[in-house]
Amino acid sequence: MKKTLFFILSLIVMSSYAQNDEIFDGNNQGNLYEDYKQTAGSKSYEVSFNPGNVFATGGNAFSLVNGNVKYRSFDSAQSAYRLEFNVNYTGVTNILRDADEENDIKELKSYTTVYGISIMPGTEKHFDVSDRISPYIGVQAILGYKHTKYTKEDESGDDIETVTIINSDNGGAGNGYFKLGAGIFTGVDYYFVKRFYVGVEMGLRLEYFTLLNSKKIYSADSDLNKESSHGHIIRLTPGMATGNIRLGWTF
Repeated sequence: MKKTLFFILSLIVMSSYAQNDEIFDGNNQGNLYEDYKQTAGSKSYEVSFNPGNVFATGGNAFSLVNGNVKYRSFDSAQSAYRLEFNVNYTGVTNILRDADEENDIKELKSYTTVYGISIMPGTEKHFDVSDRISPYIGVQAILGYKHTKYTKEDESGDDIETVTIINSDNGGAGNGYFKLGAGIFTGVDYYFVKRFYVGVEMGLRLEYFTLLNSKKIYSADSDLNKESSHGHIIRLTPGMATGNIRLGWTF
């Protein structure tokens, strides 16, 4: 969060210097860059991401996106429809035991895979407080899906056997689920140059989760395989895109 605030403050400081360098047209009739923000009919695209999550820590880890992509359509300077889209993929490989060919010891690994998707349509009400700042409030619906898988290798004689846990937090990857919900939010966009903005957003969500059935699968003996159901969860979550950077382009 501190890094995000530092980033936003840096842009504000730089843009304050830029305001002193007015750019005029050939007839010196005024500043060409006076309309920084959205107007009626504007569209915008935005990304929200945490740079620290692009390459995760611990083992051989890779994480794709882990943030939101948002589209806005403004029917006026103060009103917009939005569609927020999130794709999350994380794959982690950990070495449980190093190989030792001299002592005929095989390498053992564990694999964790998590992927999910969420779609959040909503509306925003913006307030005109300055030429560069656009605070807003809004509501949105939430639809999401998450799948998890954890596989652990173990040695059995000359063979490598595996135990795979799917959609269960017993493996450390978390539960799989479908979710429905609704949320309210407030945020602010700061246009550091014409049509480009940085911002923050926070809100409150009420979500209903249907937890997916979990499975435990043994490669050595399928008779030990087991499937379990986990029911439902209702959760009220206040939150902020902590650590995330929101960058957008309005056109």
